[in-house]
Amino acid sequence: MNRPNAPQVEKVGAQIFSDCLIADGSLLTPGKQIWTSDNLAELHANYIGAPDVSAKSFSEKLAIQLEPCSPGARQLFAEIYVLNILPVVNFLESTKIRVIEEVLAPLHPPVGLTPDLLAAFSEGVFHGGPAWSSRRWAQLSFLVEFAEYFKSQDPTVRAAAATDPEALRKLVMDSPGQREPAQRQALLYTFQPRYYLPIVSNEHRGALRATFAAQYLPNGPSKDVDADLRTIVDGIEKDAGGPVDLYDDMWKPKWFPEPHPGKKAETGGHAKVGGETESSDTPYTVADIVAEGSFHSKERLQTMLEHWKDNQNLVLQGAPGTGKTWLARRLAQALIGSLVPGAIRSVQFHPNTSYEDFVRGWRPKSGELELVDGALLQHAERARSSPDVPHVLVIEEINRGNPAQAFGEMLTLIERSKRNPDDALSLSYPKFDGEEYYLPDNLYLLGTMNIADRSLALVDLALRRRFSFETLEPAFTDAWASYLAKKLPNDAGLVETIRSRISDLNTTIEQDPMLGPNFLIGQSFLTPLQTQSDGKAWYLGVVDTQIGPQLQEYWFDAREKADAAIAALKA
Repeated sequence: MNRPNAPQVEKVGAQIFSDCLIADGSLLTPGKQIWTSDNLAELHANYIGAPDVSAKSFSEKLAIQLEPCSPGARQLFAEIYVLNILPVVNFLESTKIRVIEEVLAPLHPPVGLTPDLLAAFSEGVFHGGPAWSSRRWAQLSFLVEFAEYFKSQDPTVRAAAATDPEALRKLVMDSPGQREPAQRQALLYTFQPRYYLPIVSNEHRGALRATFAAQYLPNGPSKDVDADLRTIVDGIEKDAGGPVDLYDDMWKPKWFPEPHPGKKAETGGHAKVGGETESSDTPYTVADIVAEGSFHSKERLQTMLEHWKDNQNLVLQGAPGTGKTWLARRLAQALIGSLVPGAIRSVQFHPNTSYEDFVRGWRPKSGELELVDGALLQHAERARSSPDVPHVLVIEEINRGNPAQAFGEMLTLIERSKRNPDDALSLSYPKFDGEEYYLPDNLYLLGTMNIADRSLALVDLALRRRFSFETLEPAFTDAWASYLAKKLPNDAGLVETIRSRISDLNTTIEQDPMLGPNFLIGQSFLTPLQTQSDGKAWYLGVVDTQIGPQLQEYWFDAREKADAAIAALKA
């Protein structure tokens, strides 16, 4: 596509494919065995198998993870890192050189960058979009697993991938590891640039095909977007008499007009003229959740994340005051892995929440009825336009409405195995004849549920089958005690008194045959935001105005039991 430095970038890509993936050699030290299964296994253990969930920066965490690696494994990671940043303009030339040299710095004898690589780093070919700033850790994780997967294949399969576009795509797309669709698409271009285009944005790819399909696809679009785009670009360049850059000022307005004022333009497919400003990489992990006030351990939170990633749909359930709402948005941020504006949206179910509110329905506008997407489809389409970034829809009090009614056919479409065009379904209110819909696979759902509210019906079994459920227990842990001690600086000993009395109360509640563990009192009742000069007065106020009324509701038909429990708290 007429990119000035594309030949040099593609030359290095070809070297990586032939010398490193097909063979076990090296990009930086030709003749040395670096891309070996043993070195890959070492990287898998130290980088993928031992994630650093601290709040440190990406580079700080990477240094810690690579510290125990052998010289060969460390050099291999540097060369995999080259593969990651090689074709993109998201990083300045100086930054590309610096990050690779930082990984190589501990090696003795030293390993330097080759003239070919330095020339390739001088200018990228396309802009990778937000993934290369916010998902670098995940992209590198995928590349390690891709290299392992590639080398596990039969030699004939690996050889075919050098010349057969479909064979290469099958290996790239079938590889295990993080989803990272933009990185996977970038690999296709890097290894077979004569077939695959340097465009990783699904929005751009779709717009390009839709614009030129009538002119260059006589039989209409096929199910193979890459093949269609190759045919279109070949036709355009034939008509133009040579290579064209579809992102220059003459071509781009034809297929991707500038957005309306106030709408941010997508950049996930081309190199910007005049250089590129780097985006900051601001990681967010379970360590940040703990630092912000979670009293659950990093290990417990990480387990929740892993279960959620497996199923894509999660419900945080728990007794009153266990911090479900507080944790939901932070857990969503940790799933995404960084601070990405607009990637999280929250809604709240209530008894009147309908399918028309949540999925799609008719709404009055200027004296007419307009078919309007609800929160689920709105956020799904936002996720679809940025497929390299996970998006989360938080549904507060998911059982307070009627989930089966609100979700409708989405109860089927939210299943992880149904998020593809082949399983698309017709919606209750189609926007056009024959419309079929499916949810993108980078959309995650997170519900919260109070399991002590007797006014709520049991959750529909169909919903239960499609969500994983994590129960948040009261967390009167040492971390909670340490936090509370800072908020009650003038009342030594009060923290342990509170913990002891709440523990006794929760034992009584748990053993009550009419209540049980779903009705325990959680730590949120006793976690003040502000420092209290009179801790005892604050505590008694909480008992009188929050915990006491809750207990009276629990034992509404046994007032003496509620009064006794309140008195024990205040003794």
